[in-house]
Amino acid sequence: MAEEAEERASGDTVSVTKPASEDIVIKVPDVELLVDGFGFMPEDAKLPRKSKQSSKSLTEQSVHDSCASSTNIDIVRRYTWVTKNRMTVQIITYGATITTIKVPDKKGVPDDVVAGFDTLEEYFQPSNPYFGATIGRYANYIREGTAVVKPSGRVYMLSQNRGHNHYNGGRVGFDKVNWRSYVNGNKVVMSHISERFNEGYPGTVMAQITFEVSCDNTIKIEMKCTTSEPTIVNLSSALYFNLAGHHAGPEQMYEHIITINADKFTPTNDEGLVTGEKNVVGGTVFDFRVPRVLRAMLPKVPMGGFDVNYCITQGTEQDLTFQARALHPVTGRVVEVYSNQPGMQFYTGNLLPDPDKIVEELEGEEEAQEEDVKEESDSESESSANGEEAVEESKKNFPISVLNPGEVYVHKIQYKFGLLLGKYV
Repeated sequence: MAEEAEERASGDTVSVTKPASEDIVIKVPDVELLVDGFGFMPEDAKLPRKSKQSSKSLTEQSVHDSCASSTNIDIVRRYTWVTKNRMTVQIITYGATITTIKVPDKKGVPDDVVAGFDTLEEYFQPSNPYFGATIGRYANYIREGTAVVKPSGRVYMLSQNRGHNHYNGGRVGFDKVNWRSYVNGNKVVMSHISERFNEGYPGTVMAQITFEVSCDNTIKIEMKCTTSEPTIVNLSSALYFNLAGHHAGPEQMYEHIITINADKFTPTNDEGLVTGEKNVVGGTVFDFRVPRVLRAMLPKVPMGGFDVNYCITQGTEQDLTFQARALHPVTGRVVEVYSNQPGMQFYTGNLLPDPDKIVEELEGEEEAQEEDVKEESDSESESSANGEEAVEESKKNFPISVLNPGEVYVHKIQYKFGLLLGKYV
């Protein structure tokens, strides 16, 4: 003590070392990724495969074939991204489903802008209209459940789950299985093995989906598939948007302003199956090349709403193409859809079970294929494609959806969210 007093008296200073913790600045990440559990697969989804299938019904066979896959695990995991721009995105491994997209309005108030459920049990219910799910192996309709795989010309009978037709991958499609998953940096990678003759499809297909959310409020999705033998593949992401937000009520749905980058569309018959033609949108109610308000357009459409596949206008050797834009002028929220697929399904929720929850679906897809399908790749955006069946000769001007061994099916989708701060004219 005496020595320390002497030093101070002589004018010498005593240095004091501050704890290192006081100099540390904690940096908030641009995007934070969290993981937790969302629930468990039901007990009947864990049944082992039986060696003899001849006595099983088609429904029982479909359930066992899917649930016996190596992708079926007990825990349904949930991944949550939170960006510095106050966007929150949640996906679950069941169905590789996007359950939540919260984005702020022009006042900074965030709200969920996609349709979904609060509990896992609600996603299990048969009346779930594929909210936010990944659709496969083949999105949309295949007439009479008959798939013709070229060039061999072999005919495969698929499960018929929508009348006499095959729809969205069948009774147990990609939307009804629990995908394996892992985190790679800011990305979540999910995988699923669809075994040979699952739902009647030829070949064992390995599917992988990568989800990523960037700090500029963009959701990036990349779907890839390989196969053990020639088969058909056409995936889709079934997002139903309501940019007004869940708390705005159904009336605000009519205020959306829609733009679609397409000169042609594929007309359908009374069953919703494409006829094989491509009609120009000019002079029809399907022309969204310039922005149009849904309130003015819906009364002009049969059934009071849209459910149509558009042939996207693409540049030569262009990868991601702008497909569509939806704007809600009251909240200022905007979403743009980009995809590498040639088609996009525009659906305004005409057949949703509850008329008080009208929402719109933008799906990007591959256009109707020559073989035997009919869907899109979404807004698909959610992108996917409308393909119908390969049995009809008129499908010659549609892209082919056959995937051969050694090839890789690649389907990219981006949803870019933003704000319109001024007045839209």
